[in-house]
Amino acid sequence: MESESVPRGSFTVISHDDGSTKVEQHIEFMRLAILQAKRAAPREQAFNAGVMIIGGMVPISEGHSRDSHAPELHAAAAAVVKAQRGPHAHLLAGSTLYATMEPCSSPAISKTPCTSHIINARIRQVVIGVKEPESFVNCQGVETLRAAGIDVVHLLLLQEECLATNIHLLT
Repeated sequence: MESESVPRGSFTVISHDDGSTKVEQHIEFMRLAILQAKRAAPREQAFNAGVMIIGGMVPISEGHSRDSHAPELHAAAAAVVKAQRGPHAHLLAGSTLYATMEPCSSPAISKTPCTSHIINARIRQVVIGVKEPESFVNCQGVETLRAAGIDVVHLLLLQEECLATNIHLLT
């Protein structure tokens, strides 16, 4: 019996605001994720990331680095776990996750990487503000998600805003 292969997810880079409804929605929801990142207290050896999960235009969960609801988890993992326990859990499969930083992919960084949480939750699209800088780790989050059939959008036009909460590590 042949195993079905999962179609590879797409990768799109958006570098400017073309005024389309889709780009405007991405900008709006990423700015909510940026607000989440601002809630994380700066730490010398850790990036501040923020996440929003949107299902059918409804915000269903949020998270940030060192989130008090799940301090042991990274931002994306915390948001997924909160969504699974929340009143909108039924919207999680097929939703879009907005992350200011590329979700982690290595068990060396997190026991269960953010990408595993995202894949297991059957999220269909991930929009990132910035690929993880190679300062700490060689992250393969985008490739891991695409290999699982998840579409990834790099919202490059908000990269500077997404990096602003990490200026303490980038200067």
